[in-house]
Amino acid sequence: MIYESDPNRLPDSEFVPGTIHYLVAGNEGRLLDPRRTPVKVVAVEEATGHFVVEVTSFEDAGAHWEIPFEEASRFQFHRGSDELSPSQLSVYSAITKRFDQPFHIECSEDQREQTEQRIADTRREVSQWLEAKSEFVQSGATLAFDSRDGVPSLYRDCEALMVWRGLSRVESLFAEKYVSNPNSGELVKGHRIVLAELGLVPYHGKIIRDAVVFDGDLTKPRRAEHILVRLAFVREIFTRTSNERPTLYRGMAVEDCLQSARSGTFVSASFSLDVALSHFDAAADTRSGVLYRQRVPADRLFMTYLETRQLNQQFREAEAVLLCDEASGLF
Repeated sequence: MIYESDPNRLPDSEFVPGTIHYLVAGNEGRLLDPRRTPVKVVAVEEATGHFVVEVTSFEDAGAHWEIPFEEASRFQFHRGSDELSPSQLSVYSAITKRFDQPFHIECSEDQREQTEQRIADTRREVSQWLEAKSEFVQSGATLAFDSRDGVPSLYRDCEALMVWRGLSRVESLFAEKYVSNPNSGELVKGHRIVLAELGLVPYHGKIIRDAVVFDGDLTKPRRAEHILVRLAFVREIFTRTSNERPTLYRGMAVEDCLQSARSGTFVSASFSLDVALSHFDAAADTRSGVLYRQRVPADRLFMTYLETRQLNQQFREAEAVLLCDEASGLF
């Protein structure tokens, strides 16, 4: 079993479609994913237009996700759930209208060239660090993709490198948020915006809702440094082990028509065919499904299960997080 599920879950007929009417603390419902992940509304944040749900079952039980008001339709709620008063509904509707605004950042080719040069410079520094400090390199090990377990010596190398560069806090915050739900709150969105400003991947999303998204350890310069170091480290490891174009898989099951990856910044794939098949098999209960395989340039790899401890904890998906390439379709 790759993912937990409830074979005795209630049918959708026992629920009502999610709307802002039901954004009341204490209401229980489900995410409209293929396995219907159970959640409970635990808070509503009017200042940022988020409602907070707690995942109440499966691998990520106990996690809290911050969801924009306008994405209440991604959930369903138990019949008879509490509803907002007319006055509160009017307030929430105004908040939704204020924050549900598109925001786009196109990439500059000149900026991309400058960033690639910065990555190359960082990569030379990382290479020197690996030669002197890397447990993985000194062991003479190679990368193997026949297991859904990462490489502990690479976890330690990645963590030590981030400490050396003063980025361990940024790394842990980003990895933990991405693993649980990259669309929760603004943390991953901040990286998406910085990636666009670096010229690497366009940003197509919503406006910033939380003024502190670029404060503290997560300022734009620190986020940019984290992006450069991560890309340099992963590229160097994959080049050293002769894996410049690893084979990745994606399996998807969706209620509506399939979309390309181009509306996002990050694309999640897997080194494991079994994991992709588990997603594809869920298509039996949905309208559409696809199983996809592609050899991907290692330069697009941002984070993988091989070097990231957080990608080997509650989930074992042999995950690869790629930078989106608008020309690559579903990859």
